[in-house]
Amino acid sequence: MLKALEKTHQQAAPAASSFLSDQVAALLCYDPSVRAGERNASSGMSAAAERVWSVLGDRRLFDRATVDGLCGELAWLSEALGPLSHSAPLHDPIRPLDPANPQGSEYEAAYDRALAALESDRYFRLVADLQQFCSAPPVRQPRRSHLYGRHLYRG
Repeated sequence: MLKALEKTHQQAAPAASSFLSDQVAALLCYDPSVRAGERNASSGMSAAAERVWSVLGDRRLFDRATVDGLCGELAWLSEALGPLSHSAPLHDPIRPLDPANPQGSEYEAAYDRALAALESDRYFRLVADLQQFCSAPPVRQPRRSHLYGRHLYRG
């Protein structure tokens, strides 16, 4: 039974690492589009960040101490990008102008916030940390003692 659990864990880790690498690549692919102010790019980048966070959140696969810091930084990035996803750019024909809100100021503020996040040292550290994580993921080793250690016959 223990061998089967170890084998399942060993097979899941490379698949999760591969998916994680793909999602980090997707996150980075959206970067230039968000910087350029493309409307749906921030939503796509946030979704990729959430998928990365989700894979990292599988505590059975990855070392918890390493993952917690990355998850916190991914949450920060999603928070910085979120308002840009929900605001309309200048001259959006789909969304009517709000007389109380000057044209585009909500979008410009959201864009400035997202751009500041993407140009920060914090973002570049996050990208470097994610790339480092993907190149050598700290895969958690399954614990052996808890499965059989307490059930040994001591007669």
